Amino acid sequence: MHSEHITLQDIIQAHGRIKPYIRHTPLEYTWELSRLYDSDIHLKLENLQITGSFKARGALNKLLTMEKNQRERGVIAPSAGNHGIGLAYAASQLNVPAFVYLPFDADESKVKALEGYGASITYFDSIEEARLSALKAAKETGYTFLSAYNNRSMIEAGGTIGLEILKDLTDVDTVITCLGGGGLTAGLCIALKSVNPKITILGVQPENSPTFAVWHQNGKAVPVDLQSSIAEGLSGPIEVETITFPIIHEHIDGILTITDEEIVAAMKSMLKHQYIVEPSGAAGLAALKQLGTEIKGRKVAVVVTGRNVSWSRFLNLVQLGG
Repeated sequence: MHSEHITLQDIIQAHGRIKPYIRHTPLEYTWELSRLYDSDIHLKLENLQITGSFKARGALNKLLTMEKNQRERGVIAPSAGNHGIGLAYAASQLNVPAFVYLPFDADESKVKALEGYGASITYFDSIEEARLSALKAAKETGYTFLSAYNNRSMIEAGGTIGLEILKDLTDVDTVITCLGGGGLTAGLCIALKSVNPKITILGVQPENSPTFAVWHQNGKAVPVDLQSSIAEGLSGPIEVETITFPIIHEHIDGILTITDEEIVAAMKSMLKHQYIVEPSGAAGLAALKQLGTEIKGRKVAVVVTGRNVSWSRFLNLVQLGG
């Protein structure tokens, strides 16, 4: 079962497959942050990806490798938003029926995007209820269920971001990424460590939802007390049997946790760079302050994963932060 043995070659093939449908997003040098932390800091701007987040990569990779009859039946996924939007976009490009199960409190901008791509939406009281209902519906209808992370297509797609970072910054030595269910992080681990085992990879989780931080410390899945966080894309229960954990546990160099206040501060710092970033998307940046002198003199790439947040919620959060 371990890592279902995903290789660098698998990731390179996935990149070739999805390339016609996605953007190779910019890796932008930031002199402000570089000066502040006495290092070379670059932002991998997946907030500028089609659909406003990196999730389109995984959905495309999955749909492009499905059998024709599976595609015709349709795909179903639970989502706090971005995974659903990525899936709806991929499905619209490839003419596949898409069914997305959302919590009632999903961000309105994410709902609008889903509607724009023509997905069928059903609402539930929580993301976990949406997940269980989507699994049940997949069994009953023959739709293909698509986890946002517990799936090799998602992990390979996460790795494609690593390939782009390596292409644009060949001597990168530190990569910081936000960590939810771990599809992106597991893919980055495989891609980056296969090319250069010396690259330091750090994952960042909300301290209110620190599942992988706790599991990594314990060396195995253990119960974790979960609170809600403004970074809904990184929060909530994670399947104990997820294939992402063994990969991350083996390769990651550290997992940090951050507060909602630190996330808001990072969102504000991105505004100075003229970018709107959603709470989950800003998590990697939010960890820089904690790392402080640890990144001194290093070549750092921070993955900024998404921008899908409604204007009213964004203003609310940023004003709350002072």
